[in-house]
Amino acid sequence: MLGDFVYTEEEVEEGQDVHRYDEPKKLERAFKRFLVIAALVVCVGLVWWFFISPAMMPASVSVSSFPGLDRAAVLRYARIGERATYVSVNVAEAQALLARHPLVESARVVKNFPDRISIYLEPRRAVAVTVAIVDGRMQPVYFDRHGVAFMVGSQPAANVPQRIPVVSGLHGAQNGALSFGLGERLPEPILPLFSFIGEILDSEPSIWHAISEVNVSWNDNGTFDLVLFPVNNSIRLRVSSDVTADEIFYALLMLDVVRDFEDVPDEIDWRSGIGVLAAEGVRRGG
Repeated sequence: MLGDFVYTEEEVEEGQDVHRYDEPKKLERAFKRFLVIAALVVCVGLVWWFFISPAMMPASVSVSSFPGLDRAAVLRYARIGERATYVSVNVAEAQALLARHPLVESARVVKNFPDRISIYLEPRRAVAVTVAIVDGRMQPVYFDRHGVAFMVGSQPAANVPQRIPVVSGLHGAQNGALSFGLGERLPEPILPLFSFIGEILDSEPSIWHAISEVNVSWNDNGTFDLVLFPVNNSIRLRVSSDVTADEIFYALLMLDVVRDFEDVPDEIDWRSGIGVLAAEGVRRGG
């Protein structure tokens, strides 16, 4: 009968071995539970990292600006609040807003996931100055190489070179004076002049140490010549609008020669590439 069955010593030992083999299975189940919990923790961390933190935590905003436009002003113009989040900042909009600032030549806003925003600004640099009516008053107005009026006033600034020419006779003058608003660009025909002045500032800045004023002399057909007024010399230099730096240099050399003539001309005409002394208005030197 079943109840009369007697286990041998060998069979008992085999039964004990069966229980010992259950222990690895328990460890395997525990390890699986650990993996499930770890996976849940990782998932929660990823959700926080990619979705919750960028939308809720204030972003860390770094600003690379220049004198005259501090961090607070940059954030205000970009419409980025101190508690702005990574998700809430619109890069394209912030760049467009900053680029409209008169002092800013270019703006770049970069997002670095998950919570960093970097703003990089390049300032406009003055290449010329003129006198114009701003806010109802005659004031110095500074232009960059793109012909944009970006700064008003006589206070020295980091983005104004030590020597830049005064430009007079600009198109659009009314009653002898221009009226400008900051951020306005000059008419298209005159823009190459400011680009040219900027090129000379980069390559041969000493030329603008010798010339104090550039007068734009308009022709009837809408083109213009340039009349250059040297420093400490009453003899004018008349050149074409497409004059080169080398031509100005040689004209200045000729100026040094003729200034000692007995009959000193009022003007040297260099439009043909060869200096011609003005026949009218000749006066005797010294």
